[in-house]
Amino acid sequence: MSKHNIVKATFALLDDNGDLIKDATKGLSTDGIYVADHQGEGFSQINVSAIEAAGTAGWGNGQIKRVSYGKSMPTLALTALDLNFKINQMLKGFTQNANTGSWVRQLPKPHVAMIAESQSLDGDISIYECFNNIEFVEEASNNSTDTNSEAAYSTALNGTVLTPLKPNIFLAANGVQQPYMIAKSTDTGFDLAKLYAETFGGYVLNPTITTTTTTTTKPSNG
Repeated sequence: MSKHNIVKATFALLDDNGDLIKDATKGLSTDGIYVADHQGEGFSQINVSAIEAAGTAGWGNGQIKRVSYGKSMPTLALTALDLNFKINQMLKGFTQNANTGSWVRQLPKPHVAMIAESQSLDGDISIYECFNNIEFVEEASNNSTDTNSEAAYSTALNGTVLTPLKPNIFLAANGVQQPYMIAKSTDTGFDLAKLYAETFGGYVLNPTITTTTTTTTKPSNG
């Protein structure tokens, strides 16, 4: 089905075991998640590439007998209208210098989980694209002078999607783990609370909103 519009992007930091970091200093908030939807804040682009690639045909007896497929290796390209400065640094794995208070790149990168929510064309159905283990980079910082028009720079983050951190999540019907998961709010068996828990390392979603199409929940901003 076709989809449109970015409803919101929700982020979390996970530890090496894949568990949610619920800490206002070490994580993104006291409950662990951050919804990028504050005043003036949001994303204008969330693009996912390389979810799949075309297969390689296997020939025999003058016919295509099988097709082999490589691994799914998704990448992300995000453009923010605005993004909280501290959150941006933490998503990239920058840490704060104790002497100056500035933020400095540190490796290894943190484990970032994300759910990007969009809509069906009529707006009644929500689509959720889920990632459990992303490493983000901000490749450039562009600056130019204001003239009679304001010269604004939009934050651009590029992410590499890694294998999920826990072995029992993001599983296909055959039990094979994949790095990308997509859900539709009206599908049989859809459970947004379980989706959040699986993606965000055990996050507990509190139900607050009921719509005519499905019972949904609203995460805390932390």
